[in-house]
Amino acid sequence: MDIIISAVANRTGSTLVQRIFNARRKTLIWGEHGGIVSEFVRIGELAGYFSIQGREEKEAYFKSGENPNTWIANMSPDLIRVREGIVQGVRACFSAMYAEYRDNHDRIGFKEVRYGKPEIELLKTCYPDAVIVLLVRHPVDVWKSETSYWSGDAGLFARTWNERALQYAELRDPGRGIHLLRYEELVERDETALGLLEELADVSRGEIDNVLHVNLNSTRTERPAIDIEQILAMCQEGMERLRYMD
Repeated sequence: MDIIISAVANRTGSTLVQRIFNARRKTLIWGEHGGIVSEFVRIGELAGYFSIQGREEKEAYFKSGENPNTWIANMSPDLIRVREGIVQGVRACFSAMYAEYRDNHDRIGFKEVRYGKPEIELLKTCYPDAVIVLLVRHPVDVWKSETSYWSGDAGLFARTWNERALQYAELRDPGRGIHLLRYEELVERDETALGLLEELADVSRGEIDNVLHVNLNSTRTERPAIDIEQILAMCQEGMERLRYMD
C-alpha cells in the first residue's frame, strides 16, 4: 500500500479525496473494504492474550526437553511472533486483494471510514512508507448528511466520532507520513490544504479543481435539535482538538 485514506466517519469526504488522488492516471485508490483491518487487530489481541497466558507452559515444556507429559494446553509462541504473523497476514491479504490492475499503476491504496488508532498504527507498521491521510469533518454536518449507518443513534455516533477525533489528532505526524485534513478546508478551497493535497497526490491545482467542481452523491437533511445538542455536548473535546470550536 502506498496511500491510505482514513476518515473519522462515513459522509466525511473520503470519496472526494479518493477521487483527487485518482486524478493522477497511474494512481489507483480503491474504495472501502468493510473495515477488515479491525479483524486483524482483534486476532492480534486474541493471539497475544494466549501468548502471554501460555508463556510459563511454553518455558516449562522446552526446559523439560519437550516432554509430552508436560501441561501444554495454552502453550503459544512469543508475542513478537504473534505480531509478525499479523503484519504478514495484513500484507498478504492486501497484496492479493489489490493485485487487480496493479500492473498499470505505480501507486496503490484504499480509503476506509471505520478505522481508529489501533488500525492506523497497524497499517503504518505494515506499510511504514505509506502516505496516510486522516480526514475529519464537523460532527453535526456528518450527522445531517447520514444517520442510517448509525441507525439513528446520535449518542453512538457522537461517542465514536469523539473517540476517533481525539485519536486522529494524536496520530497526526507529518514526519511519519500521517497527515490530517479537514473536509471544510477542501470545499472552502483553503490554500494550505489544497497545497498539501497537490503534494501528496502528485496532481495539479487544475486537476484538484476539476474534481471539486463535480458534486457526487451529496446529501443533507435537517435533524432533530435534541440530536444536535447531544452531539455538540458529547463531541466537545474532539471538536476543540480539531479546531472546530474557538
